[in-house]
This record gives sequence, structure tokens and C-alpha cells, in this order.
Amino acid sequence: MKTFQKNRSVIITALIPVIVIFCVVTGVILSGGIHGSSVSFGTDLSGGWVTEDGTSTDISRLPKGIVTITHSLSGIDTYENDLCFRTNNTNVRVLFDGREGYKYKFVPRSVLFGKSYGSRINMVSVPEGVSSVTLELEPLYDKISAGISSVSVGESGAYLNEIYQKGLPVFAMCCLLFLYGILMIIVGFLTKGTSEASNVDFFSLGAFAILTGIYSSNETMILQVLTERPEAVRFCAAVALMFISYFPVSFVASVTHHRDTVFLPLLFTLDMSNFIITVILSVLGISDVALMLTFSHVCIAAAVVITFRLMFKAAKEKNNDRDLMHTIILGMSFALTGAGIDLLRYLLIKNRILGNSLFTRVGVLIFVVLMGLHLMKERTRVAVEQEKASLMEKLAYTDGLTGLKNRLAFHFKEDEIRAGNISCSIVELDINNLKKVNDVFGHAEGDRHIIGAANIISSCFSDLGTCYRTGGDEFVVIADKGELTDVVHAMNNAEKKAEEYNETEKPPVPMQIAYGYAHFTSKSDILEDVEKLADQRMYEKKKQMKAEMPAE
Repeated sequence: MKTFQKNRSVIITALIPVIVIFCVVTGVILSGGIHGSSVSFGTDLSGGWVTEDGTSTDISRLPKGIVTITHSLSGIDTYENDLCFRTNNTNVRVLFDGREGYKYKFVPRSVLFGKSYGSRINMVSVPEGVSSVTLELEPLYDKISAGISSVSVGESGAYLNEIYQKGLPVFAMCCLLFLYGILMIIVGFLTKGTSEASNVDFFSLGAFAILTGIYSSNETMILQVLTERPEAVRFCAAVALMFISYFPVSFVASVTHHRDTVFLPLLFTLDMSNFIITVILSVLGISDVALMLTFSHVCIAAAVVITFRLMFKAAKEKNNDRDLMHTIILGMSFALTGAGIDLLRYLLIKNRILGNSLFTRVGVLIFVVLMGLHLMKERTRVAVEQEKASLMEKLAYTDGLTGLKNRLAFHFKEDEIRAGNISCSIVELDINNLKKVNDVFGHAEGDRHIIGAANIISSCFSDLGTCYRTGGDEFVVIADKGELTDVVHAMNNAEKKAEEYNETEKPPVPMQIAYGYAHFTSKSDILEDVEKLADQRMYEKKKQMKAEMPAE
């Protein structure tokens, strides 16, 4: 029960993504998204297009290069409606009955983003009474086909609403991945310094989740519509794809204790080279991120091979955590299965619901959640073990009655002084008449007397060093802070506090603490000789105090 209470906050935090993804999937099912239903919008113009020579054409398979296509608007309600469509790296000019009604020619706002913009939503008001619409399409790259899809006539607000409804479940998953990645990085910072390997685990896992979320969000069109900067969104997604291969390998290398593998710096070099070369070629106008994606795909394929190699190597080693290896294998299986399903969908299904990488995103999300749960559970286990070790050490080196360090701790400190270059003052202290207190008034009163003396000694000497109870009525202070005058002042202060104790607590036998001290210099003194000198001075003080005590 206590273990559950300690782990409760960690468990709740880690389960949040699981709960959210359950809600997202449930919402998609209830809305009919999984079954392929879509929002009804205007008049679909996906078919019925003809080229300039009157030949019918499929807008999803247009010929390469510049093309002009026309569609009849006869019988279509165009009153206060808009022509809405999505273009992909294509300039477009729209003519209604031969007259220009709209023109979009991409002008790069930054050389860094390249010569294309990715995907863009276009909405054009249809003039009243027109009978046809013509699209002049110019692809931004040579020897490729123009990209146009989702052509409809209707209200632009309804068109945008359809985009949001179709993209929202996917966008929610992307946000979930992003937020979970932030959570992992925060956990990494909070545990920084406790274990280098564990920090790398959390940071790598968090970065992988964030980059996956950024890359996948490009597919939803939501950011493109909201920012009206599709080229910037596409560039961010491309950069995420460039570096996404490094972090899962870094994570697996850490948890399998193979951070020294040569493949990790090699993969980082490939990813960084990909980024630098792409930026340089984009700035020079030679190429851009869209044309360099193949290199990113090669890096991802290399990362998959390296990951399997590390996992296979770790599986044969006996020093690896079996639980961790099972979690990695399970999580990677989800991610790769999702990628395989999406590949089949891409090859076999033309209209893919919720984008091209739905199951990949779900698989990656399950993977990072599983790993996050395992890592936080492991972090909790290590913290509990450290707490137990700290408690055991405290019990071993602490006097149970007074809370001061005990004789074992004192001997440990002696060894430390002998081994190191430490100079300090040794103060020997002893409670006068403790035997009388025990014999006449009982051991309970004797214990109270000891605790009172320990409190006095601690309050006077704790700022100067460490206080030890080394016997029944014997105490030692190793004062390695302050000056010798501070030690003398502390001893005098102990006498005054003993007098105050006698006035306020009125013990049956007055409190008296005898003391003696000697200074130890590491380069010239022998510790045992200094301790004997301090003990001798303490006994001289004890005799003096007994002689000054009034007769009963």
C-alpha cells in the first residue's frame, strides 16, 4: 500500500497520455471517422475535367508539366458560393468563362524554405452566372505533375470546417506526442545529475516524441490554414524528419548500455550533414527540402537496422534488464506494425482516412508511452532504493538516543582525517555524575540527562563541525570549521547553557559537561596523540568542576 502511494503521482502522470488517446480514438469512432464518413460539403468537382483538346482527365493523374483543365458549372449552384481546392507545389490561375478570377503564384519568402510550399488551401469566390471554370496549373518542379485535389463548390466556411474535422483527431495525436515529449524532457531535467544514462534516456525519448508530432502535424493541413505559411510548416516537418532517426537509436543505445557504439555518432553525422547540405543547397537555390527527403528516408532505414542490431546484441547479453528489453521489443513492435499497416494502406487504398500515417503515429505513441511508464517506474524504484540505503546508513552511523553521530561514524571520520589533508580541533566532552543519576534516579532520568547534554553540545558546536556520542557519557566534536577562538567560545557557551538548563529543567543532579580540546595539524601531528591531549585536558576540567561543586 505504501509503495502504491509513493508511485501514485508517477503512475497518474504517465497514464494521462493513455487516457487522452483513448478519448481521441473513441471520439473518432463515435463521429464515424474510422468508417470513412466525411462531412457533406457543396458540390464535388473531383471528376468531369477535360483538357484543352476536350479529352477527359483524372486530376489525380495529370500529365507532367503545365496543364490547362476545364469543368462545366452548368447545373451547379454557384450563388454566393466559392471554388475551394487544395494544391501541392503548384501555381494556379483560375478563369471563369475565360476571365481571370484568381491567381496564385508562389513567391518564396525565405530562401531557406526552398522553391516550393508543400500544400495550400485555395478559396475563390465564384462570379454569378458563369458556366465554366478553367484551371491553368504549373508545377513548381520540372518533369512532375501538377498537384490538385479536394475540388468543390460551396461555402468556404463549410470547406474549412471539413478540413478541421478531418484533421483534428490526427492533430490531437500530434499534440499528444509533442506534450508527452515535453513531459519526458522535464523529467530528464528534474532527474539531471542522478544518472547520466537515465538522463539521456528521458531526453532522447522526449525528443523522438516531439519530432514525430511535428512531422505528423504537417499532414493535417490545420497549421497551414492557421498560419497561412505552408512553406514554413513543410520546412519544420522536413527538419523534424531529418533528425528523427537519431533519437530512437540514442535511446536504445542508452538503455542497452551501448552508448559507445560507433553507429550513434555516424548516424548523428549523417543527420547533421543532411541538414547542413539541405540548407546550403536551399540558400543557393540549387535544391530544397522537398527534393532532399530521400536522404532522410535513407537515414531512417539505417536507424531501423541499427536499432535491431543493438536490440539483438543486447538480447544475448545477460547484464541487461529483461523487463526493459521486453518493453522495448513490445513498443518497437507496435511502431513497426503501425508503419507496415500504413504502407499497405498507401499501396492498396486510394482514400486513406485520417492521413497516410495514422497507424504509425498510434504505434509511436504507444511506444513512447510504454517506455515512459517503464522509465518512470524504474526511476521510482531507484529513488526508493536510494532512500532505503540512505536510511540504513543513517541507522548505522546515528546514535539512537541523541540523534548525534555514533562511535562507528567517529571512527570513519578518523580514517578520513588520517587519509586526507584535514586540519581540525578535537574537543572531548564528558557528562559529570551520570552514574549517580542512573543509580539513584533510574535510567529514564539518566537518558533525559544524556539527551539534555547532547542538545547543549549540538547547539554550541554544530556550526563548527560534527558532534559524536562515543560512549555512555562521552562525546567528541571534530571542529573543522572556524578558528580556534570559535572553539573556545563554543566551550564557554556550553557551560552557560548547562547553567540555564539547570535553572529551567531543574534536574535532580545539576548538569555539568567537562571538556578539553587540542588542535590537529595534518602535516605535523599524529591524530591519536592529539585525541589523548584533548582527553587529558577534559579530565583536568572534570576534576576542577568537581572540586568547585558545593558539598551536599
